[in-house]
Amino acid sequence: MHASCALYGVSGAGSNFRVTPIRLELDRGAKSGAITVINEGTETMNFQVSVSEWTQDDKGKDVYADTADMIFFPKILSVEPRGQRVIRVGTKGPSPVKEKTYRLFIEEIPAPATGQAKQSTLSIAIRFAPPIFRVPVSPQRSGTIERADVSRGVITAVVKNTGTAHFLISSITARGIAADGSEVFSLDVKGWYLLQGASRTYEITVRWRSASVRPGSISPCSRTRSH
Repeated sequence: MHASCALYGVSGAGSNFRVTPIRLELDRGAKSGAITVINEGTETMNFQVSVSEWTQDDKGKDVYADTADMIFFPKILSVEPRGQRVIRVGTKGPSPVKEKTYRLFIEEIPAPATGQAKQSTLSIAIRFAPPIFRVPVSPQRSGTIERADVSRGVITAVVKNTGTAHFLISSITARGIAADGSEVFSLDVKGWYLLQGASRTYEITVRWRSASVRPGSISPCSRTRSH
């Protein structure tokens, strides 16, 4: 029996390896970079490596596709106990006008089970996917909340990236203000990367605590970081 799980850029519970750095930014001054795989366990670990172009659809969901834009090696590697190996990554062509984004998938190849363990062991493959950003010639980071409304106790907010580079939404906060100006509630939802040109819809379910709170008195706001 085999199962796999993806842990994007952070060390997961039970994993014996980590990667550093957790993201790469490549520009005109640095068309190549390196990611180090560190084995913190007591047994040799094997990995397979691949790269995909990373975009987002009209709902902000991540989409991955094959790409020939990136060069990387090795594609298969072994890391000795307490050891480390370097994966080198490079780009083709000039810097883009708008940022291009990729994910480098580093997936553990589980050791084959033997004997009785072969019948009963559940093998878990841990996968890291650090993002790679090809920085545009003139990066601009800007965004807007295109739409915000409430219906049947659900707040909907659409955030759009209007710049030429990604940004990271830390959280979306919805605040309810009563007629007397007091805050009735404040709710947060976790954000994520928003790539250039993409939009993402956030929904927050509200349980009304006061009859004086009206849909028009709800205001969403977002907190963002550049990485």
